[in-house]
Amino acid sequence: MDSIGKRFRQLRKSKGLNQIDFAAAIGISQGTLSDIEKDKCKPSVETVISASGYFKVSCDWLLTGEEPVQKEQPPKYLPDKLGPLSEQEKEMLWKFRQLDARDQEYAKANIDMLYERTVKKGTSFGLTNGGTGEEAAASETA
Repeated sequence: MDSIGKRFRQLRKSKGLNQIDFAAAIGISQGTLSDIEKDKCKPSVETVISASGYFKVSCDWLLTGEEPVQKEQPPKYLPDKLGPLSEQEKEMLWKFRQLDARDQEYAKANIDMLYERTVKKGTSFGLTNGGTGEEAAASETA
């Protein structure tokens, strides 16, 4: 489907709703919905979010017609499953907690990138138990 309006119409019809009921469900007027479906106007961000939440479809699909690519989620570790933390891990965790939210996100992005490069791609050098990275650097240059 090539337009937001067509996707709104498809969603409405798939739910068996007329424009008045669909519009009321997402908090807009029937006239606004009609204009969206005819591609005379684009829905507001609030309207997209409302339709997405109410009808349990992704905002990505409403906006682009494509579903988001689902990244594999890391396992949810429980503290008792991790075992004891090394001194290095404790220090890293303490430092991480001192950062503001923006810097924590930056640090996490770097860890995710390193994880993807090593563990996920099968090039792990056995560093999952608190290695320093020197082993990996030596192996990469050898």
